[in-house]
Amino acid sequence: MRRERAPAGDVRRILVVKLSSFGDIVLATGAIAALRRAHPNADLRVVVERRWAPLLAACPEVDGLIEASGRVPLTASHVIEIAHALAGERRRRGRFDLAIDLQGTRRSAAWTYLSGARTMAGRGSPRPGWRYAAPHDHGRHAVTAHAGVCAALGIDTSDVAPRLTTAPSDEARLDALLDGQRLPRRGHVLLNPYSRWASKSWNDPAVVELAGEIARLRGEPVIVTGGPEDTARAMHVAASCGGAAVSLAGRLSLGESLALTRRASLMVSCDSGPMHAAAAFGVPVVALFGPTLPEHTGPWGRGHTVIQPRRPPDHHAYRRRDGVGYLDAIAPQAVFDAVRETFRRAPGGTPVPA
Repeated sequence: MRRERAPAGDVRRILVVKLSSFGDIVLATGAIAALRRAHPNADLRVVVERRWAPLLAACPEVDGLIEASGRVPLTASHVIEIAHALAGERRRRGRFDLAIDLQGTRRSAAWTYLSGARTMAGRGSPRPGWRYAAPHDHGRHAVTAHAGVCAALGIDTSDVAPRLTTAPSDEARLDALLDGQRLPRRGHVLLNPYSRWASKSWNDPAVVELAGEIARLRGEPVIVTGGPEDTARAMHVAASCGGAAVSLAGRLSLGESLALTRRASLMVSCDSGPMHAAAAFGVPVVALFGPTLPEHTGPWGRGHTVIQPRRPPDHHAYRRRDGVGYLDAIAPQAVFDAVRETFRRAPGGTPVPA
């Protein structure tokens, strides 16, 4: 396929479709930044599910968000909803010149088609009328897969590292919350052991043991994070640690959680959105991998450590019954050793006892 790049002035409006989820959106931010660099004067809008909009709300490369409904089937009524939202966009700002589907599903393809853009491209199966479609390949990292779509359009993808920006209002609210809890405003070690998939969540006894070891090493409690659905487990962990851990699970908005992550000195995390957010902020990650493949969704960048004593046969083992139990093979001591080593090699980091 011929790859040619249209002059920046020919692309006045760009639509990027990236509906979900937390980590997938973070991993697409580098491709969005590459689009902005290629077309600095274009109006760039991103379609994203409403619950994940705070991830991109402060993104300097994005001119605005189109908030989509949550996970819904692609019914006739949903198609009408999509068409109505895009018709309003065209009335207010004109037609799209370029639409890129970084999701690769039937629903995201509907947004791309209904945009009316003269040039369409994206991930997934070949689609009629598209200039380029990148097949799903779980042997490549998701960041590389997103970049491949841009590269096929002649866009420079030499820098597609994920990046995030926090909102000042979220930073201010986090200051107030941390002050109220008598916690330092930065430098925390975050434990994020939970995922919406049970197969990707670490067990509580292991979390308790690790929290105690890190607290003794650092001389301050670690912070356990998670969503509202993780509140009870995180509170149990904190109560079982004898003061070695504080739980903020379920107490932060998504924007405030990003602000907390940005300020951390290190995050221990399962394969999840918060793990990718930490890496995007340049925070070192000790990543706990079980029924997924780190070469596809591991933390992007340098300075991270992946622990995976048992490797699944494919990336989607986490969706099956045989995906349960992989994370139980991770010993707390192995994670603690990785944490110690991360602090040892950190430039200007605080020395830790031998």
